[in-house]
Amino acid sequence: MSSMLASTAADVASRHVLELLRQCRSIHHLDQLHAHLILHGSSAVGSVASQLVASYCTLSGGAGHGGLCHARQLFDRIPYPDRFMYNSLIRAYSNSGLPQEALYLHRDVLQRGILPNEFTLPFVLKACTRARAAEHALATHGVVVKIGFVRQIFVANALLHSYASAGSPLQDARRFFDEMADRNVVSWNTMIGGYAQAGDTGEACSLFREMRRQGLLADEFTLVSLLFVCSSQGNLQVGRLLHCHMLASGSRVDLILGNALVDMYGKCGDLWMARRCFDMMCVKNVMIHCYVRDSFSDPGITLLNSLLDMYARCGQLDTAIGLFTEMPNKNVVSWNVIIGALAMHGRAQETVMFFRTMVSDAYSPDEITFVGLLSACSHGGLLEAGQYYFKAMLRVYNVKPEVEHYACMVDLLGRRGHLAEAVNLIKDMPMKPDVVVWGAILGACRIHGNVAIGKLVIKQLLELEGISGGLFVLISNLFYETHQLEDMKRLRKLMRERGTKKDMGVSSIEVSNGIHEFGVEDIRHESSNEIYAAVDQLSYHLVSLHDLPVQPVELVVEG
Repeated sequence: MSSMLASTAADVASRHVLELLRQCRSIHHLDQLHAHLILHGSSAVGSVASQLVASYCTLSGGAGHGGLCHARQLFDRIPYPDRFMYNSLIRAYSNSGLPQEALYLHRDVLQRGILPNEFTLPFVLKACTRARAAEHALATHGVVVKIGFVRQIFVANALLHSYASAGSPLQDARRFFDEMADRNVVSWNTMIGGYAQAGDTGEACSLFREMRRQGLLADEFTLVSLLFVCSSQGNLQVGRLLHCHMLASGSRVDLILGNALVDMYGKCGDLWMARRCFDMMCVKNVMIHCYVRDSFSDPGITLLNSLLDMYARCGQLDTAIGLFTEMPNKNVVSWNVIIGALAMHGRAQETVMFFRTMVSDAYSPDEITFVGLLSACSHGGLLEAGQYYFKAMLRVYNVKPEVEHYACMVDLLGRRGHLAEAVNLIKDMPMKPDVVVWGAILGACRIHGNVAIGKLVIKQLLELEGISGGLFVLISNLFYETHQLEDMKRLRKLMRERGTKKDMGVSSIEVSNGIHEFGVEDIRHESSNEIYAAVDQLSYHLVSLHDLPVQPVELVVEG
């Protein structure tokens, strides 16, 4: 009886946890729930492991890919993962910047004797397309036939798309298309798009006519593919016929279709119609990437690397990852750009994953690679990983650490509170520490309130020439926050005697689609009087609420 009650209670608890998992909307909340389960023992995690892996995978899209890293770590600790777990990870990886991991998991699931299902195979084939793994796609076709899913329309369409896009001859895709028992609009679009990419206007239009004869309505994807082939071949006559078809059928012209029309007319030489179509678009955008793709048959690795860097610097990291994945050829610069971009955006776990993939793909990392990698470890708090790769630089990869790498390690150790170890590392440096290294340890002293080491650092900084006003302010803030007010006043006096001034910091805000910049005591803005009046009111309000240990005038940095 007691065992039955215990079993019932466990079932109720498990259902409650599953409900909580379904309600999680962020990685942070999911981490909290995972930690709670760990505290209640491995059995608590094991009972909902499949759903936990699935939840991390689902949330990985909106939180970078940090959730995917968590899912993989949890998956790797499960001795007998089930098909549901494999499906969750394969799907997530097929949509990530590491589609080859989905292919690795597909091989692993087959080796374990677990048969894939209709939910597994479309994402395996998508990964084949993104990784341009034609041989794996062919092997997957064999699996599809053996287990009887070739008549499943979703699986068949995924297989068709893979043949048309993964580097296989287009004849293979057409042969499979002709043999398909059932076809839908997606099937026709895939084949038309394949011929459009190949520049075969005749076959693309022939399929379009046959599609209409069979009673299927073209959608925006069909029309974009056909306009693309007209654009690339300069076929204005067919392009105009397509435009007339769109008007007659009442096709909705969205942003993508509108861009395709403008592009077609422009490249076919009808600039008047191109401008007219442009003016009629409700929404317009700038398509640098599309211009490069459509204007250059082989853009070259240098141009693609520049695009990659542009996307990363503009905050479009997921777009950069997608472009990186689709690049037919990569070099060390490509890897350095994407690793540096991930590091810059604080996605430390993914930076390490991409570095490992870079090495496994036989690319040799250089000093720039390690700056990005160690910087990611520093900002992500990955102490053990950072220490391992710093030591491995020379021993494993034959890359001599430079001052930038030491600065990253000092920053990493300092952020994690290992100040004594950071100081020892500085002492062991084969080169003279620069301002960046001393600034990193000083910043750590401020974070952890360590005045003793901070004062030692100050002595070293005062011996350096060209020390910036920003570092003096950092030291001053350390003194202020640890209530060393006399030291702070003496430092401010020293700054005045040296004539040291802090460079004006600039803050930017976006209001009503406009960017506004402000500096210290800046009066350039047209609304500066109103802004300063509001700031003064806030200042008086704050002063009235608190007794300050030092007068506000003593905190002003002379600019």
